[in-house]
Amino acid sequence: MRMTTDALRLVETVFARSALFAGLERGARRRLASLASVRAYPAGSTIVREGDTSMALYVILSGRVAVHLGTGQAVREISACGFFGELGVIDDRPRSATVIAVEPTQCALLAAWDIREQPRIALNLLPIMAQWIREAGGRTVGTDADADWIEAL
Repeated sequence: MRMTTDALRLVETVFARSALFAGLERGARRRLASLASVRAYPAGSTIVREGDTSMALYVILSGRVAVHLGTGQAVREISACGFFGELGVIDDRPRSATVIAVEPTQCALLAAWDIREQPRIALNLLPIMAQWIREAGGRTVGTDADADWIEAL
């Protein structure tokens, strides 16, 4: 099913604001936006489950999600213009976390094979992941959730 013009415009706008797509030419972002599928998730619904197969990257269009690791405790929240599912796109391994909608959330899903056609996205991930590692290094590892979060990096 094709996306409506309004939905496509929203996806293009969010992609333009997301650090993940920085440096991509407008035409490349537009092409990716046209390949995306948009899904809505009610508050409390599980979007991805730890251990599931990784087939897509999720970009949050609206709403907010919480990332839960093995202990079940939320270790991070992500809102509009943020993304999750990038690790599975990179390494084809099962999901490393469960992601739950904290409030009604709308996401654009991009298939792994569509992402892999854009090597610039991989380059954009490097400083983002480096920042996550730096943030993890600055945390006091005192709880299982902290240790799980660092291990998931």
